[in-house]
Amino acid sequence: MIEIKLSIFKLTKSNKVYKRKIVLILTIFFGFISTIVGQEISILFNKTTFSLFNPSFSGVDGRMLSFNSRSQWDGVEGAPRINSLILHLPRKKNVNLGLAVQNDRVFIENRTFVSLDYNYRLQLNNNRFLYLGIKAGGNFNNIDINDIDRIYTDYNPALSAVKNYFTPVLGVGFHYRAPNYFFGIGMPTLFQSERFDDTQDWKTSAVDYSYVHFTAGINLKVQENLSLNPVVVYRSLPNMPNHFVGTADFVYKERFSIGGGFSNNDNAAVYFSIKTKGGFELGYGYEFTQGEISDVITNPTHEIMIKVPLGKKIQPEEETKSDQENNEQ
Repeated sequence: MIEIKLSIFKLTKSNKVYKRKIVLILTIFFGFISTIVGQEISILFNKTTFSLFNPSFSGVDGRMLSFNSRSQWDGVEGAPRINSLILHLPRKKNVNLGLAVQNDRVFIENRTFVSLDYNYRLQLNNNRFLYLGIKAGGNFNNIDINDIDRIYTDYNPALSAVKNYFTPVLGVGFHYRAPNYFFGIGMPTLFQSERFDDTQDWKTSAVDYSYVHFTAGINLKVQENLSLNPVVVYRSLPNMPNHFVGTADFVYKERFSIGGGFSNNDNAAVYFSIKTKGGFELGYGYEFTQGEISDVITNPTHEIMIKVPLGKKIQPEEETKSDQENNEQ
């Protein structure tokens, strides 16, 4: 998560008027950014995007390509827009590899995250496995200060510290998987990094923080062709309220699903998905605010998910057999 602050140090007395102008501009700029960032992202179709936060989920369901697009607060200019593309490669001798690309746009900030995941599987018992993952990549952040609606057109030395930047990413995670449930803990990045360099007159304290991502889910068989799948996601965020998301969906014949979700930041949602016999899956989600915040934010959020299988999905009972086949190759 990102916490954005800007500390103003002493300027000369002759710049007092100019200082007031700068403070006003920065209050509007960084205040808006902080409000947007405070709305923690909750992806409804989280099962296809777990590997963004925890590399130990890469490849556990077999080869696949997925695309998620989330448009938050529809109709609000500069509101968050997130697109992610995830590729899971076939397992080779207990090793799964994955590639993730995510683009996150909000206001004047355009961030692209790219990572390669390495996931190693340990068999603990029949149909019970422990996955250990590591993630390496980087964040490419582009900030276009020319898109700020400034009050004054004079040169603003405060904005000289706001520049494009790159930060390397190194993350880790694990998760335990049984036939009817799973849980895992991951850290998308282990290290926090300062976003901007200090200048002679200005000191910035904008930081990209590391955080802990916990997830768990269970598969409950209701009838022969009907199951209920609740999933919880908890994120521990430095200097911000911790974030909780819960979703649950009914799945009929592994082809049709419908469900809903809620979070502790006053968001609720409904979603559904359809899967073909070949495994191609398409989903749509509609998210809205509730409680007191709904009086301020009335614009809904739309989310689309597309999942393309590149091979047969691996079921827990097939894991051991698949191991034997891989070792024989």
